[in-house]
Amino acid sequence: MNIYGYARLNIHRQNPKNFDLKEQAKIIQTWTEKNGYELKKIFTEIEPNDTSTDLPKLKKLISLIEQGKVSLLIIARLDRLTRKIRLYQKLINLFKKYKTRFISIEENLDSATKNGRKILETIHILALWDAKTISDRTHEMIENKRKIGEHVGHAPFGYEYQKKRLTPLVRELNIAKIIREKREEENLSYHKIARFLNNQRLKAKRGGKWYAETIKCICENPLYDRF
Repeated sequence: MNIYGYARLNIHRQNPKNFDLKEQAKIIQTWTEKNGYELKKIFTEIEPNDTSTDLPKLKKLISLIEQGKVSLLIIARLDRLTRKIRLYQKLINLFKKYKTRFISIEENLDSATKNGRKILETIHILALWDAKTISDRTHEMIENKRKIGEHVGHAPFGYEYQKKRLTPLVRELNIAKIIREKREEENLSYHKIARFLNNQRLKAKRGGKWYAETIKCICENPLYDRF
């Protein structure tokens, strides 16, 4: 069996006490030894900030899963894998597709058990629900800004106003999805993503060209985190 562990630490967020990378690795190592498993490797990741999409160790792990080279993935606690429900949705689909067993020690979650599969399915359902309600939340946020007198400009990329209500534009949201995937999964720079979109003749808002700064805004805006 190819057994891997993963531990993550955000240096700009208050992390749980006694739960640094060393402690997470120790929890994973202790569990595997207790259960008679031998770890191939523990990937340790330091996340530079809350908006960063540059997680090379997680990308490497995802690549191994897609190559069918991960039999079992172990983490110390669920939020150590990711805090982004959209990414969890992707990972859950990968675990199922490539038959990767997934264990989160603190929650006693094991995808090989009935209860574990139910928990993962619940996370998947929450991600789908969250994606469908994003336009409503965005509309509410804009309305709240209007009430306190803040200026609200043009609708963000992927949306338009219809009768003063923010409405999704499927074509633009699909482009935003491509942008996030190019950044998160292929680790392309903002300039390279802009060049790719322009070469593909995919238009920016109001038919304009793509620029690195526009790409950066879409990559860092939580508005696009959950679709």
